[in-house]
Amino acid sequence: MKVYKLLMLSVVILLALVSVSAVCSSDSNGQIVNGLNSVSDVNQALNDAQHSNKSVLLIFDQDSCYYCDQFKKDTLNNKEVQKILNEKFDVVFVDINKQTDVAVKHHVMGTPTCVILDSNGNDVSKIEGYVTSDEFLNAIKEI
Repeated sequence: MKVYKLLMLSVVILLALVSVSAVCSSDSNGQIVNGLNSVSDVNQALNDAQHSNKSVLLIFDQDSCYYCDQFKKDTLNNKEVQKILNEKFDVVFVDINKQTDVAVKHHVMGTPTCVILDSNGNDVSKIEGYVTSDEFLNAIKEI
């Protein structure tokens, strides 16, 4: 009986870990947020932006950042936000802990932070901290 309980507990723990992993990872297309087109390389985004005349949106985040998760869940999942971002921006998610050089270059100290670049890579605007969909839309519509 003890072996059975231990086995069942192990199965429950394993299933919980698999579920958490599935929720935290990006989908097979590399999307961090479903419905939002993004790339993983800043240089690729800048190159693409020069050819498409789009701006680049760097979204700085990190694991275990509550406000980053809320920003993705509440703001970046908004359909109107996604429509504008997919039309006007090449979006890059930047892990502040893994790409410190990019964070230093753009003077990013905390997360979430969004930095908008023109197609030449020049800083245009910065949005620091968690913002609602409406606040974010007001900021990106001006670009």
